[in-house]
Amino acid sequence: MSALLPACSSDTSPEPEAVLETPGAFTAVDEAPGGPLTLYRTLDTLTLPNDTIVFATVYDVAPTTYEEARELAKDHAIPIRLELQFLSRAAMSAHPLRVVWFRTLTDKEKERIP
Repeated sequence: MSALLPACSSDTSPEPEAVLETPGAFTAVDEAPGGPLTLYRTLDTLTLPNDTIVFATVYDVAPTTYEEARELAKDHAIPIRLELQFLSRAAMSAHPLRVVWFRTLTDKEKERIP
């Protein structure tokens, strides 16, 4: 006889949604309206009194929609333009942006963090 056990709260709670500051988040930013989106991957952040610095990888792709950026972000072999770039959260937020995908960082990606 098997008894039904109540589900653990971690089994029933949805995972929190990734935000720009979440390590592993892929964010597409519309820096030049009418042009392609820039796809970033957050590695880490540094919070300062007046801003947050985002340590990110910049990918060498040119999606034209957030949906296309999401599909590109799912690929584990996305070409990299810059392994590490320091970005101002405030400056990034001055443009339309959207977190399009998330996956945890690999050990190799973690090694890029200064």
